[in-house]
Order: sequence, then structure tokens, then C-alpha cells
Amino acid sequence: MEMLIEILLAWIGKNSDYDTSALSRPVVVEMSAEQITREMYSDVPDLVPTSGIDQRVLALYSWDEGTTGTIYIVRAEDTEGAQAGEDPLDNPVFQERLLHELIHHVQFRSGAYDRFPCTSFGEKQAYLLGGLFLKQRHVTDPLPNRNLLAHIYSRC
Repeated sequence: MEMLIEILLAWIGKNSDYDTSALSRPVVVEMSAEQITREMYSDVPDLVPTSGIDQRVLALYSWDEGTTGTIYIVRAEDTEGAQAGEDPLDNPVFQERLLHELIHHVQFRSGAYDRFPCTSFGEKQAYLLGGLFLKQRHVTDPLPNRNLLAHIYSRC
């Protein structure tokens, strides 16, 4: 996982205006879909879907957990898109989800969040860079409406 984080942070540095070389590395915690749903709704447990899983919650970034921030993400082996026999960490769909949260980490650690009108503003860049990442790898985007989501989720 550490090598994947290094590769993705270098990709962010190459494909954005961020210098990622000296940034701290976040802790990454892989979880089941049920566990990440509970994490997402930890402040409002009464809103957890009756199934116990919110299908929309695939990864979360918490800048104030741990000394370097924490990324919670649905386990690589539970992520669709892996090829048979492939190491789950080599799945580009999993990598893009991790990349998305690493972009939030970079935004926070670089001070960009301080310049955003609200924390949601960073979603646009995370979604669009994620789309570029998948396009460069010739992978069908699991979010065909990525551009729309980028704009909707980045509204303050």
C-alpha cells in the first residue's frame, strides 16, 4: 500500500499544480462496506440505511484523525473492476478511489483548503483528476456522469 500511495502522490504532483514531494503520508484503513458506512454515519447513527450499507460511500478522508490524516476506503478485494488473478491493489478503479482521497489530503496539507470557499469546493478537482487518471489508463469510468458529479458535489 505504501508504494501505491507514493505512486499516486507522484501522479498528483505531475498532473496538478501541487508539490507532493514533502507532504506527509496519510494512514489508509481498508474496511468492509458496512464498516465504512458506520464510519460515515458515526455522528448520526440513526441515519444508517436499514441494509447497513450506503452504496455511495466508497472512501472518506479525515484530516483530523491521526497525526497525518486518515483515509478510510472499501477494501481493494471488494472493489469491482479487478482482473482475475490480479493483485487487488493493481485494480485501477480502487486506485482512482484512493487517488480521490489523496487529492483531498494534498489539498488540506498544502493549505489549499484554507483558500477554498468551503471544503466541498475540492471535490471538483478530485473528481476531474480521477477521471483523467482512468482515461490515461484506458479504463472505462465507473462514473459516466463524473463531470456532473464534480460540479454538484463541489457546490458550497
